[in-house]
Amino acid sequence: MQVLVISEVSSYWKNSTQMTAITIDRMMGYRLISNLAIVKWVFSEVNINQFHLTDQPWEILRNAINKTYNRISDLRKEIHTLDNGILLAEEAALKAKQEYETAESKLEILDGQPVQAEKPGRLKRLKGYAERAKDEENSIRESREMKDGLLLRALEENKITQTTRCMRTKMTLDTAETPKMDIDLENGVSNNGNDSGVETAAISYETGEHEQWCLTTLGHVKAISRQYAAEIWPHIEILDAEVFTEDIHPLYRKAVYDGLCRSTPEP
Repeated sequence: MQVLVISEVSSYWKNSTQMTAITIDRMMGYRLISNLAIVKWVFSEVNINQFHLTDQPWEILRNAINKTYNRISDLRKEIHTLDNGILLAEEAALKAKQEYETAESKLEILDGQPVQAEKPGRLKRLKGYAERAKDEENSIRESREMKDGLLLRALEENKITQTTRCMRTKMTLDTAETPKMDIDLENGVSNNGNDSGVETAAISYETGEHEQWCLTTLGHVKAISRQYAAEIWPHIEILDAEVFTEDIHPLYRKAVYDGLCRSTPEP
């Protein structure tokens, strides 16, 4: 359903890539669409066929990943602030409790009998301070637990986004019948073993549409892998088991590994 909504937005604003991006961004902000839906939309047939013609789907994908990453960063900062707040609240609650207990334990002798030294009004105030300090500490702890839950959810969302994105890219390249050619992803040209600079340049100008699609797609794969390497590496074991398997296309593996600065295994 969410994929259909994104498709409708893209179709409605087909003449304005800016408005498409803004609308999808707002919908992500309101949590109307998920990152997973965006990944599925980006790798839908209508977008796959235009990978070499427009960067829009990739930019929307980057924006979705950025939002999750920023949310994770913000939550970690908030949790750090709450941790400091808990320490301060603990100290305040302990101090208020000690003041109340000290005042309550003070006795004086009146007519030969021990009686409360502090006035009832002051004891009542001190007891109120201690209770409020404890309530404040409990409130901060509850906020901390809530933020922990949100952080775990965001981390899980990021894991699903990264693994699904890699899997969808792999499936896209597998079904695209990528030509068997040695692609220089740094320079964006194909090299079929010709050492002549002039002839190589001529070959690059004569690259067909399908080859250009492959070059562009692999270029985006490498760029995203480099940009979000810090978010990809924590899930590398899952990706190795589910995506970077023996049947993966070698050009896709090379693009991802280059982006991650990871050595390509020897055949």
